[in-house]
Amino acid sequence: MATPLPAGPAPSYGRLWRALPHGERAVVMHTDTAPTSGGSRPTLSRGRFRHVIALVVPTDAVSLDIDVVRQVFGPRAAAESDVAGQYEVMLCGERSDTESDKLASLERLVTADTVIVPGVENPLAPRSTALIDALRAAYAAGARMVGFGSGVFLLGYAGVLDGRRATTHWRYAREFRDIFPNSRLDTELPHVDDERVHTGGGVLSGVHLALHLLAMDVGRGRAEAVGRAVIAAPWRADARTRREQDREPMAPVMTWLREHLHEPLSLARVAEESYISERSLVRKFRAATGTTIFDWVNRERIDRAKLLLETTDHPISDIAAMVGFGSPETLRRNFQRHVGTTARSYRHKFRHAGARADRD
Repeated sequence: MATPLPAGPAPSYGRLWRALPHGERAVVMHTDTAPTSGGSRPTLSRGRFRHVIALVVPTDAVSLDIDVVRQVFGPRAAAESDVAGQYEVMLCGERSDTESDKLASLERLVTADTVIVPGVENPLAPRSTALIDALRAAYAAGARMVGFGSGVFLLGYAGVLDGRRATTHWRYAREFRDIFPNSRLDTELPHVDDERVHTGGGVLSGVHLALHLLAMDVGRGRAEAVGRAVIAAPWRADARTRREQDREPMAPVMTWLREHLHEPLSLARVAEESYISERSLVRKFRAATGTTIFDWVNRERIDRAKLLLETTDHPISDIAAMVGFGSPETLRRNFQRHVGTTARSYRHKFRHAGARADRD
C-alpha cells in the first residue's frame, strides 16, 4: 500500500496572492446572466461578487465528478433557478490540459472560496508535494473544503480531516481508517458535514453533495430546481437517501411515513401499517438507513419545515403543526439541533431575501 505524504505544518503562503502573474488564464465557467441583485447568495470573500469554486483536477480524476460540479454550479444553474451568475468554477491542476481546457495553477486554490476534490481512480497513490501543499494552503486560508468519494483521501493527506468526521467510498473504508486514525469515519451517510469540511462517499455521492452545498448557500428550493435539471429523478435534500435503490423492503414504509409526517406517529402504528412486528421493523429500518425510525422522521420533518419556511408565509406555529412537531417549541429544539440556527433566522435568510430579489 502506498504511503501517503506526511501532513506536516502548513506552509506559509502570505505573499502568494501578490506573486501570481497578471493575466494568468483560468478555466472559469461563467453564466450568461448577470448576478441577481439581493436574494440569498453564497458566501463571498476578497470583495468579489461571485463565489469562486476551485475544482482540483488530478491526473486520475473521475470525469463524472468534474461534470457534476460544472452542471450544478455552472450554466445549468443559471437556466433553472435564480442563482445565475453567483458562481465561478475554476479548474486547477498540474497538467497542461484536460479535454480541451487549460488548467489554472494549483496556486490559485488559496484564493478560492470553495475547493472541491473529485473522486480519483487510485486514492492510495502518492500525491505530489505541490498538490498537498496547495490543499493545505487553501484550508489555512479559510476555504470551504469538499471531497467526493475516493477524492476524500487527498484532503486526508493534506491534514484537513484531522480531528473531524468524514466519509469516503465504502470500498476504501479499511484503508481510510488505517491511514487517517485521527479522523472519525462514518460510512452510514452519503455525505458528512463537519463545519467547513464536507465529504461524500460512493460513486454518485458527488451529485447529492454538490446539491447539498448549493442548498446551504441559496436555499433548498433553489437547489431542488437545479437538481431537477441535472438528474432524472427529483432530488431530495436528504442524507438518508443512501442506497435507496437497494431498500425495497423499507421503501413502502418510508413512502408511508412521508405521507403521514403531519400526524402523531408511534412505533406500534408504523409497525401495524407495515404489516411487520415492531422488533423486525426496528432492525430492518436501521439496516436500511443506518438510523432509527424516529431520527429519520425528525429529519424528514425538518426538511419539510425548511421548504415551507422558504416558500410560504405561514406562521412558524402553523408550520410546526403541518410537519408533525405539534408545538413551536418542539420545532425550535429540533431545528436548532439539525440546522444550527432558528427557524425564524432561516426564513429571514432564504424567504425574505428571495422576495426582495423578485421585487428587484
